[in-house]
Amino acid sequence: MSGKEDEYEKLLSEQNLKDRLEAPQTETARQRKWRIVKRKFAEVQVYAKQGFIMGSLVGGGFGLVTGLWAAVQYKKLSMIPISVIVSGGSFGFIMACGSMIRSDDLIAGEYQQHFNFNNQQVPISQFWLNRKYE
Repeated sequence: MSGKEDEYEKLLSEQNLKDRLEAPQTETARQRKWRIVKRKFAEVQVYAKQGFIMGSLVGGGFGLVTGLWAAVQYKKLSMIPISVIVSGGSFGFIMACGSMIRSDDLIAGEYQQHFNFNNQQVPISQFWLNRKYE
């Protein structure tokens, strides 16, 4: 530089930036595990909603076909919406439960390092069975 002081360096020297800087937040092991559990629960909720929507669509379609057949056979048009709602709701519930069970296996590998028992990694499903409470 040609004898000029850098404007950025001048600004830093004029202002006391230590007052504005915050200390990094420290996180305990319990807080970290709780954060992981909350994130996993949110992911499982997403899988359950997707499973319910898919199951409702498939069950509703099957209920529509069944309801049309029952409406023609018994000459009652009220059978159509009842069949669609019942079939969609029940199959949607089953698919939501299945999606939650399946998502546990998909997500389990990501969090395996947080489940230790006597300094040995154990499967998540066995972690709570082997744990001795103090």
